[in-house]
Amino acid sequence: MKKKISILLATLLLFSLILSACGQTPAVEPAAAEPVVEEAAPAEAPVEEAAEPVVVTYWHTMADAEAVQLEALIAAFEAENPGISIEATDYAYSDFKSALLTSLAGGEAPDTARLDIAWVSEFADQGALLALDSEIANFDEIAANTFAGPLSTNYWNGAYYGLPQNTNTQVLLWNSDVFAAAGIEAAPTTMEEFADVACQLSDAANEKYGYALGGTYFWAPAPIFYTMGGKVVDEKITTAVGYTNSPESVAAFTLLTDMYKNGCISPNLLGGGVGTSDGLATGMYAMIVDGPWMQNIYAEQYPDFKVNFEMMPSENGYSSSVVGGEDVVVFADTDAKEAALAWTTYLMSEEAQLMMAEVGVMPTLSSLVGNEALPAYFNTFMVQLETAQARVPHPAWSEMDNAINNAFQRMLNGDQTPQEALDQAAAEIDALLK
Repeated sequence: MKKKISILLATLLLFSLILSACGQTPAVEPAAAEPVVEEAAPAEAPVEEAAEPVVVTYWHTMADAEAVQLEALIAAFEAENPGISIEATDYAYSDFKSALLTSLAGGEAPDTARLDIAWVSEFADQGALLALDSEIANFDEIAANTFAGPLSTNYWNGAYYGLPQNTNTQVLLWNSDVFAAAGIEAAPTTMEEFADVACQLSDAANEKYGYALGGTYFWAPAPIFYTMGGKVVDEKITTAVGYTNSPESVAAFTLLTDMYKNGCISPNLLGGGVGTSDGLATGMYAMIVDGPWMQNIYAEQYPDFKVNFEMMPSENGYSSSVVGGEDVVVFADTDAKEAALAWTTYLMSEEAQLMMAEVGVMPTLSSLVGNEALPAYFNTFMVQLETAQARVPHPAWSEMDNAINNAFQRMLNGDQTPQEALDQAAAEIDALLK
């Protein structure tokens, strides 16, 4: 019985294996992989070339140290204004005006330039310059922060055609050793004291003089002329009669003429002799009137000489002097007006003015008076600038200067009295104003 069961079980097992083998799911071959389609990289947008910076040309007559500092100034400006590039060109002063006139005639004037203050009205009168008071939005703010004298050099025919980039003036320089030897402890503070001390310290027989001028051109006597109330023309620059020959103007030249005749002023002002700077350092002259550049000149040429700067002696409590320096202008035919105006505005910033002061360039911002970053000797000059006056801002100034220069020489030579000489000069200047 077990045998049959065994056979039966074996039969069933065999049958089961057969069924299993017949019902086995065949192996499924893996589906062919779909071809991988690489997505094309998005097309790159065409690279826009960086816009070329606007180039602003700037012409000037800076000395070597100033020109080097200018490069640092340009770098600072370009860093703040990446779309603008400044292209500076340095000229010798003697070549500068002719180069400007030639460029204007050929339609190739620079965009901007630093001009002698006496030239601004001349170029403005030719229509060569932009009126900056109508082009710079914050012109009034800038103007209010500058010394009035330097600013006035840019005014012509009802508009301002520039801004005072840098300035200077003249003050009294005196040799303390000469003073001490005569028992005088301090520089004179009034014009009366000035004349007295000049004569006291003079010994013409031994070529010693209490005062020396560099010449008879107006720049030399101007500090005394302005301090004593002299004027060349009226405020509107319409007449010289009653101004060039006013009592105050005559008094100033009478003082100088009398001092000269009395041997209290060196005869070098008519040519020849020892120059004023050398004469002061060597003790030949006790006093001169000169500018801030003398600090470095004496440091280089006479390192043992200590120069003393003092405000101009006053008349009736008033001390004045004459304005020098350069103005920045924008030429009317510039193709880069907005960039040129931005550069011009930057040159009037405290940042720019203080940077140039590091190499002896005197700033025009009245807000910088007493600034600790400025050289200490600047202070006397900057205080003097608060009352310093400009020479007449008129295209014919050089001819006016000649009229006064010739008049002064006629006085010194005894050909005319100061009144007669200035009457003639006033008439000559009036003719230039017509």
